[in-house]
Amino acid sequence: MDKCFEGISRVKFSETDEVFGMLSAEGEEVNFNSKIDVNAGDKKGNVEKWMLEIETVMRKTLRELCRDSLKDYYKAKRTTWVGSWPGQIVLAVDQIDWTAGVESAIKTDNGL
Repeated sequence: MDKCFEGISRVKFSETDEVFGMLSAEGEEVNFNSKIDVNAGDKKGNVEKWMLEIETVMRKTLRELCRDSLKDYYKAKRTTWVGSWPGQIVLAVDQIDWTAGVESAIKTDNGL
């Protein structure tokens, strides 16, 4: 998996051959917001088909996590917030907040 998707070491399979999450090399787990049945329809035996679906579900899941984490960022204590979200989401949300702060400072000309 790490050759196809940077940062993903493995995907998590259920006993019924559904992909339901991903694992980083460091052991961080992210569960997908929907499962992927690798044997459904024309995906059975076609790895490239369900790998494309993994990419789609991964993006949707990370987008939702990022949105939810950004909301939580302004409510929770920072130490609690950092431990509650996957590392890449923490980094992305930190950058979103930093960029918003810089844009605001530039627009209001706060000493810049």
